[in-house]
Amino acid sequence: MDQQDIRQLKVSDIAHEEWPTLGPEETVEGAIKVFAESGISGVPVVEGDRLVGIVTEGDLIFRDADIKSPGFLDILGGMIPLGNWDEYRREAMKSAGVTVDQVMTRNVKTISPNATLAEAATIMAENRVKILPVAEEDGVLRGVVTRMDILTLHVLNPRR
Repeated sequence: MDQQDIRQLKVSDIAHEEWPTLGPEETVEGAIKVFAESGISGVPVVEGDRLVGIVTEGDLIFRDADIKSPGFLDILGGMIPLGNWDEYRREAMKSAGVTVDQVMTRNVKTISPNATLAEAATIMAENRVKILPVAEEDGVLRGVVTRMDILTLHVLNPRR
C-alpha cells in the first residue's frame, strides 16, 4: 500500500468503535479516572448514542489554572471591563465545574465514517484536535480517530 492508498482509506476502516465515553452527568473525577486507566486524553460525551460534547485533558486543566479576571478601568465612578468578559466567564465555569456537562466542549468537530483519512487529517490539523469523533449526520457516535492512528499508518506503510 502506498501513501496515496492510505490517504484514501475511509475513516470507518480505522475508527476505534469501542472508545470509552462518558455521560454529561458523570463527575470530572470520573473523567480523570477514565483518562488515567485508559491512557487517553479525551472522551466523547454522549446521551444515549448521540454525541453531545467532548471532554479532554485541556478542558479539565482549567480546574487547576489560575484564572485571571479581566481588568477594570474606573472612570468617573463607572467600571469599564478590559478584556474579554465572555472568555473569563467560560474559564471560570470550567474551573468551578464538577460534572462533565459543565466542562465539556459542546461545539465538537466530527467526521463522517465515509470520509477519507486525508479529510480527517485536515480537520484535525485545522482545528488543532487530537481526537476526532466519528459520527453519522444524525449525531450517532460511531467511534473516534486519533492523530496517532493516522501517524501510525504512515510509519507502517511508508511511501515507496
